Amino acid sequence: MRIHGGSFDPLRPDRPTPSSSPAIPRPGEQGGQPGIGQVKSDSVQISDAGRSLAGRLEKLDAAAFDPARVAELRTKVLTGAYNTLDVVDQVARRILSRGDL
Repeated sequence: MRIHGGSFDPLRPDRPTPSSSPAIPRPGEQGGQPGIGQVKSDSVQISDAGRSLAGRLEKLDAAAFDPARVAELRTKVLTGAYNTLDVVDQVARRILSRGDL
């Protein structure tokens, strides 16, 4: 099997060889050598509403991560505080009520 070869594939004779395929200009090209003398650029404009929403989300993300709370929960998990039938029952009921299964 040849992976790095030309565009001619002996197993797929229906594919044209490079010399038989006509050059098709892309939109915006005017023949000649493609890409010469043409400068293309993309731009993005973010609305004020988008900036406002992004600012609010950043504040929520910062408030959601509290290192002290993470340490507290980690300690509870490591000490087995959640290894009770009540906790397992609550988790199972919430999974079933949300339809996650």
